Amino acid sequence: MTKQKEYEIVHHSAMNHLELFLVEMKSRNPHGHSDLEIGLILEGDVELILEQERIDLHKNDIYVINRYQIHSFLSAGKRNLILAFQIHAEFYKNISPEVSRIQFENILTPGTPLHQSLHADLLSCARTYYAEDTRYELKCASLLFDGLYHLATAGGGVLISSKEYELARASTLRLNRITDYIAEHYTERITLDDIARLENISTFHASHFIKSTLGVSFQDYINHLRFEHALRLIRKTSLNILDICIESGFSSSRYLNQMFEKQFGMSASAYRKEGKWQPMLAPPLPTGDVQNRLPTETAREILLA
Repeated sequence: MTKQKEYEIVHHSAMNHLELFLVEMKSRNPHGHSDLEIGLILEGDVELILEQERIDLHKNDIYVINRYQIHSFLSAGKRNLILAFQIHAEFYKNISPEVSRIQFENILTPGTPLHQSLHADLLSCARTYYAEDTRYELKCASLLFDGLYHLATAGGGVLISSKEYELARASTLRLNRITDYIAEHYTERITLDDIARLENISTFHASHFIKSTLGVSFQDYINHLRFEHALRLIRKTSLNILDICIESGFSSSRYLNQMFEKQFGMSASAYRKEGKWQPMLAPPLPTGDVQNRLPTETAREILLA
């Protein structure tokens, strides 16, 4: 069985310390990373969950996710397309180490001078990046620095202290370790004691940390992972319900049926027999990592058309 895993490290390719790509986002686990991420919604809608705040993003909206800021994504059901920039601290560290501690405004919607200028900078940077003309790296860097400058000034960027930055970093890395561990072991019998031992903290601290960072309890989070796994097995295999429970980590079919009743108003067996794969109600948090990053040639065709 393939387990979904979250990696904190982002690999940069065409330019040092910058990753730029087009992606269709369906679901993205709660996570954080060391890169500053800026995204422009080119098509469709997507829900961004930013430190438990749910934000509906629409075409032409711009989002900014600060370094080590916990976030996740969930598709609204229709196709979306995001132009994403992931910028490593080394990109601007030599100019001013403090810049890596600036907290930028998270959401920019159309209708403001800041959105207009940043929208233009991002599109121009992306087209330059994919055209790869002579010295395109300098032009891309110039456009991004221009955008960051306006975000930091007109956007009301706030410089946080080194202590605040380190606390955010430690919290995000802890969350990544915990969600990685759960993704690896949710089909087994795992408890808060396992999480506490992983992080060398008390079970109370582990429970409080998960609830405060994700907004849901440890048990709710793991049960939803198990339910999504069971749902895939019911739709795609002929395994009986008891075997599906075992494969998914449920200790009893009673718990699985309770979740099916809540989601679809019927038992797991009735759902399979009906054969109509109804869409699941919105989960408390995205628990899958389902995204389609477009190949370079396809992205180039779209942006340079």
